[in-house]
Amino acid sequence: MDKQEQLSLLFARQMMTIVASYAKLPDFDLTSSQYFILQALFHEKQLTSSYFSKVLDITLPAVSNLSNKLVRKGLVERVVSETDRRQVYLQLTDQGRHIHERMLEKYQTLTDGLWSDLSESEKDLLIASYERINELLQLKNSSI
Repeated sequence: MDKQEQLSLLFARQMMTIVASYAKLPDFDLTSSQYFILQALFHEKQLTSSYFSKVLDITLPAVSNLSNKLVRKGLVERVVSETDRRQVYLQLTDQGRHIHERMLEKYQTLTDGLWSDLSESEKDLLIASYERINELLQLKNSSI
């Protein structure tokens, strides 16, 4: 197995572990797609359904279904653009921000102590590597 295959397998195993750990957090009652929407809105403030359709590679009606559930839960609200009344954005409510922060706290708990046995240089190398991987993933997603 070459290094590229080994890295891909290790990355996939890490992602599966994280996803499985989040699945053990039933108090949030969110699907991974719903959590993605919350996370994206936390960072970007307002986004359109078209954005989520493209990024998640799902239909607009599927995004509507996801966002309707989040609206009913009081986590997301729809906001009409002030410049173009046809444009509707999704944004987090205060409750949505609170849930996102609680999920981040749970994530912190899941990863607590994970980094403590690494040296500062190993942490620096991991940070640089993850930043580069994120850049490459964003480039790849923007070209799809």
